Amino acid sequence: MLALSTSAFAFQAPMLQPTRAMRAAVTMGVADLPGISTETGNKLWDPLKLSEKMDESNLKLVRAAELKHCRVAMLATVGWAWTATGTHFEGMLSFNPPVSFADAAAAGNPLLAAAMVPGFGIWQMILAIGGLEIYWEKKYPATEFGGNFGVPAVTQDPKKLKFFQDAELKNGRLAMIGIISFATAVAVPGSVPFYPF
Repeated sequence: MLALSTSAFAFQAPMLQPTRAMRAAVTMGVADLPGISTETGNKLWDPLKLSEKMDESNLKLVRAAELKHCRVAMLATVGWAWTATGTHFEGMLSFNPPVSFADAAAAGNPLLAAAMVPGFGIWQMILAIGGLEIYWEKKYPATEFGGNFGVPAVTQDPKKLKFFQDAELKNGRLAMIGIISFATAVAVPGSVPFYPF
């Protein structure tokens, strides 16, 4: 076992140390990143200094990942709130096993409702989301567009575009806190004040 682990280390490439040119490129890229505003002291919030080890394309890739998480969290938060009100679609969620949307809504919380979706339904969602992800990434590469902000652009005015980009990131970051709070409140009752469950 020791021989295998040491031989694996022999094939590792040396760690890339960021050059002065790479740091300059990142510094220029960081200044242009949306999301830098009064909440972060008008500078990039990077307590672990991860951006110092990235070139500009990696920085854009990380921002693209954050933006995708923001968008998913916003949808999840709205979906959670909508489901938690007891509102649901009519008809059947699954015919085999037979599960109606009303049954899922009656489960008591969105996590239990999601657990009622059969495996085939989960795979349908994974394949649909994966297909959209592949299509979007081929059309608008994250390393080129820096997170697919403004694609298609809602405005050509740089000031307005920056405003919309900042708004989307801030709302998405709040939604990430919101959805994890909802899930925590259900998993650990009483852990989130004012949550009704």
